[in-house]
Amino acid sequence: MDKTDFTSRKKGRLSAEQRYELLLKAAADEFLEKGYEATNLDDIISRAGGSRRSIYTQFGGKEGLFQAWVMQVAAQILAPLRREPDNNGNLKENLLCFANRLLAALFSSPALDLSRLALTDGVRFPELAKAYFASGPGAAASSLAVLFDLALESGEIVSLDSRLAASLFVGMLRDNLYMQVLLRLREPPEQEEREELVRSAVEIFLNGIAK
Repeated sequence: MDKTDFTSRKKGRLSAEQRYELLLKAAADEFLEKGYEATNLDDIISRAGGSRRSIYTQFGGKEGLFQAWVMQVAAQILAPLRREPDNNGNLKENLLCFANRLLAALFSSPALDLSRLALTDGVRFPELAKAYFASGPGAAASSLAVLFDLALESGEIVSLDSRLAASLFVGMLRDNLYMQVLLRLREPPEQEEREELVRSAVEIFLNGIAK
């Protein structure tokens, strides 16, 4: 049997969910190899099979594919950040835990790949930049704001804009080190270096907001 025919038959037996994942994987590979603008649906179909009609039905086109991929990657990366905080822990302990999880996520290969693509194509395609920010950095800050709300309720801190504080804290963690890694000027930091950065950021930050 012809190999192409076998592959086609095999793909034809996939469930709707498997087909969806296959299209997302093929689209991700194309986006990362060529960038958003240079990627076309025919190349995605060549990798995953299917048709333009199926892509437009499921995703609405190339932009929808990109947004679905961004949301999928973001969900995987941000899942550890959405864990319920330890209500028995104080703000410092919760911040240390959250920040270590965040840095591990930021420096993971999928997150770096996605950020580099958004940095490259986001200026020319504002809707893609919005999708990336809402699903990534924006979502991380929203999760962190919950910790500050809990600290306000307990009286551990007073008079704080939780969302602004979360945005500033995330900004401290996405420092020059992160930019150097994003630009491939150095390798991602090992756990020990990440933990030292987290300790310093938490100490400096709490000195400004704690009672």
